[in-house]
Parts: sequence; C-alpha cells; structure tokens
Amino acid sequence: MGVPVADRRDQGSENASGVEPVENAESGSAGKPQRRSPLAVWRRTPLRARLALAATIAVAAGVGGGVGFAYVAVRHSLIQQIDDGLQDQGTGAQKTLLNRHFPRYDVVRSRKFGDIETNVQFIDSTGQPLQPKLLPPAAPRQPPQVVLTPAPSAMVPISAQDVQVAAQTMDSNLYSGTMNGQRVRVLTLSIGKGQAIQIDAPLTAMDKQLSALGWQLFGAGAAGIVLAAGLGWLVTRTALRPVAELTSTAERIAATHDLAHRIPIDGAPGEPRDELGRLAATFNSMLDAVQEATDRQRQLVADASHELRTPLTSLRTNVEVLAYAHRLGEEDREALVSGIMSGLDDLTTLVSDTVELARGEEQAALFEELRLDLLVQRCVDRAAAHWPKAVFKPELDESVVVGVTDRLAKAVRNLLDNAAKFSHDGGLVEVRTAAGGDGTVTLTVRDHGPGIPEADLPHVFDRFYRAASARDLPGSGLGLAIVAQVAVGHGGGVTAAGAQGGGAEFRLTLPVAAAWR
Repeated sequence: MGVPVADRRDQGSENASGVEPVENAESGSAGKPQRRSPLAVWRRTPLRARLALAATIAVAAGVGGGVGFAYVAVRHSLIQQIDDGLQDQGTGAQKTLLNRHFPRYDVVRSRKFGDIETNVQFIDSTGQPLQPKLLPPAAPRQPPQVVLTPAPSAMVPISAQDVQVAAQTMDSNLYSGTMNGQRVRVLTLSIGKGQAIQIDAPLTAMDKQLSALGWQLFGAGAAGIVLAAGLGWLVTRTALRPVAELTSTAERIAATHDLAHRIPIDGAPGEPRDELGRLAATFNSMLDAVQEATDRQRQLVADASHELRTPLTSLRTNVEVLAYAHRLGEEDREALVSGIMSGLDDLTTLVSDTVELARGEEQAALFEELRLDLLVQRCVDRAAAHWPKAVFKPELDESVVVGVTDRLAKAVRNLLDNAAKFSHDGGLVEVRTAAGGDGTVTLTVRDHGPGIPEADLPHVFDRFYRAASARDLPGSGLGLAIVAQVAVGHGGGVTAAGAQGGGAEFRLTLPVAAAWR
C-alpha cells in the first residue's frame, strides 16, 4: 500500500526542519572531551600541591636568577681579563711603531699571557692584510729596513670597523669574532700611515671554562630546586595537616551524619595557637554548637511525641465513645463533649508551645526598642481577664528595653499564667519591674501559692518538666522553658526561688536599651 500522502508530507517536513542533523550534532559535540582552562585545572589541584608547586617555582626563579647572574658575572670577568691583556699588548705595540722613524714591524710578535697566545696582523685602509718583510740596507752603514707587504691570507678576522681604524676615522675597535671556526677576541689600533695593527686572542679556553662552570651551576641549581620542592612538599604537608584533618572530619560527618567527630588539637585549651590551630578550634566549637542544637532538636521531638500520646489517647477514647452517644444520657453526652473540647484545648496548647519553643534564636531584624512596663501592663490586664480568681498587683517602673515584642509578651504571659495557676482563690500575684544598677531591668512575678519544692527548683525551666504536685493542673510543661529561651535570646536570664512567707518568685532580667547601643 505504501506510505500515505499525509505521512510522507509529515516525514518530509521533519527532514526539512533538520531535527535529525541537530540531534547528530548534539551527540557528536557531547562525545568530544571538553577542554579545561589552565585556571580551572589549577583550581582543581589540591591546595597542598599548589603551595608546594608555588614554592618550587619561587625557589626555581630565585636559583635561576642567582645562577644566571653568577654565570654572567664570571663571563664578564674572564672577558675583561682578556681585554686587559689585549689592551696592554696593543698599546705597547702601538707606541713602539708610532715612535720610530723607521718602524720595526718585525719586533712586534705574538705574545702569551696566561694560557692564551695572541696573533698579530697588520692591515691597510683597504682591508688588505699585511705582513712584515725585511729589506737589505740601502747603504753599507744603514740598518736593514722592514716594510709591510700584502699577505697571502688573513690570520685575524677583518671587519668594516677595522678598516675605519686603519683609515684613522676610528681610534680603536674591540669585538668578538670567528676565525677558522674558532671564537676570538680582536683588538684593532691605528699605527698611522693608513695602517692598523690587529691582535686577537682565542676564546677556546674561556669557552671551556664557562661551559664547565655552566654545567656545574646548572647541576647545583637543579639540585637546589629538587631539594626545595621536597622540602616545600614536606613543609606544606606539615603546615596543612590541620586543614587535611578538618576536611577529613567534615567529609566523615557528611558521610556518616555523626557529629561526635572532632579535630585533634595539640596543647591545652587557652594556649596560643597559630591561624590553622585557631581554625581547627573554631571548627570544633562549631561542631559542638551544631551537635548541641541537633541533640536539643531530637530531644524536643522525642519529648513532644511522648507528651502528645496522652491527649491523643484521651481524644481517641472519647471519639470512640461518641459513636455510641445515642445510648448515653444527656449529662454523659455533655461531659463527653466537654472532655473532647478540653482535650483539643490541651492538644492545641501543647502544639503551639512546641512550635514556639522550636523557633530557636531571635531574628535580629525583629528587635526594636519598647517600653517593658507598658508591655507588662497589657499582659497583666489579659491575665486578670483569663484568671478572674487571682488578684494581680502591678508595680511597674518605666523602663525601655530592646527585643521582639511578641516573644517578650509570650514570656511575660507564661510567668503570669504560671503564678495564677498555682494561686488559691483570691490569691495575690505581685508583679514588679525595677531598674538595676548594672544596666538591666528585672521583672519579678511572685505568687502566694504552695511554692516550689527544693528538689524541683533545678528543673523548673526544663522542657516538659512538671512537678508531682502540678501534674493534675492544665498546661504542657513548656511555658517556663519558653521563658528561659526568650530570656537567653534577649541577652538576659531568668531564675526561680522560693519566696519569703510562702509561694514562688520568678525574676526575668533583661538589658536596658542603653546597654545595646
């Protein structure tokens, strides 16, 4: 039957849109290895290797510079010695030839100083090499004459500057050249009459000395660099050991989720340490804080789960009984509904207090200046309406603090509710705020109830703690724990003690606003 026309059109449009070539191109580009930039490779290199490599490069640069300077200095000194020898010989020959009416070119001969033997050659202003030739005397009593005649070949290299010296347009010329494949040092001096004397000194011995010295310096420098690399690796390994231990500890914690691991630190606590030692100590302190917060969180969840069982069990029982409400009398039904509502209130209070306690530290952005006495007065008015059987007596001095209004109000309400709960009918609850002489203000809440047993005082601010005498009273056991958390979060503290004449006395201390500035 073939492919339908519509299908052919669709296939053609797909091919025309280039879908398959694009996929092939993507697969081809994905198969090619991506080239990493040198900076990316450097960043992926371990810190220890980077420090050791940087130290090695620095030492190599220093050693290389020192070796190069030493080589150049020795080379300059050797060439200077050769130049001084050539200058001495050339100057003496120049004086000898210029001071004689009949120059004796034959007395100017090669000379040896040290291990170097020089060659002597004469040239004219055309660059022609000349050689001395002894002529017989013109008369019996006249001395023989020495003249310069063209030489068959040059013994010393001749440059354009040498020709200018012979033509007396330059005083002298000193340079390095090559003659018969051998490096030489050449000095050219004018001797007048369009002629010049050339003296060369082979540099073969010097080149051998410099070659030997270069290899020696290279070997010493290479050994120094290798030694520096080894020492740099050893030093960086020792210096970065705390960092390696810190990394290993962090990786172990990430893999096992066990916050009990710590970095071992040498020395007793409080002793002076270097930067890496302080880093390790700070990391351990951070782990302590994280572990403490995690433990508190786990304990809070465990305690909340335990405390939720009672109201949930009670609610479930009452709801199951509610299914047979038609069999109950009117009073039983009302009692059942009242029990369910009471259980819901207890559950709501417990969840609300647990969420409040789990908030942790206060957010700095929420802190503001506020009148503590006015805030306490509002809380007293609320408590008086909520606990009509208690008598609240406020004595509030004006005071300004810095804090989170909602959190401070929650702490104050919890203290007032706790005092009213343990007061008898018509019991007096005294509420006072007074400024201290140390930049603090203290809120004191005192009731005239049964007081707190001595054995329970250390635990009254623990989460979900309830004294034996208070287990039949409403509450979640979190109110005073929230007060302690709010006090610490605002830079203060809270204490509980038995009051003189009976009852309990709670003191919430906060820094005044001036102390925050």
